[in-house]
Amino acid sequence: MRRMNLRDEPEDVYLTLAAAAEENRQSLSAFVVDRLAEAARVVRSADYVRTYPAPQGTAVSVDDAVAAVREVREAS
Repeated sequence: MRRMNLRDEPEDVYLTLAAAAEENRQSLSAFVVDRLAEAARVVRSADYVRTYPAPQGTAVSVDDAVAAVREVREAS
């Protein structure tokens, strides 16, 4: 495990994160680590999608797949 110190975060960001952590019954640190882990997964996913060869003969592009995923996420 590594330690990370955040500095100079705006007050409104801190208050929003603290409130969200409380709502989720987590410490602020645990809540922020969870959100950072989500961000890391998204970054790796984006790298993977950029290098993934498009399926041949399906007429489905990577852009089509991304749009479909976004549509489902936004509907949730």
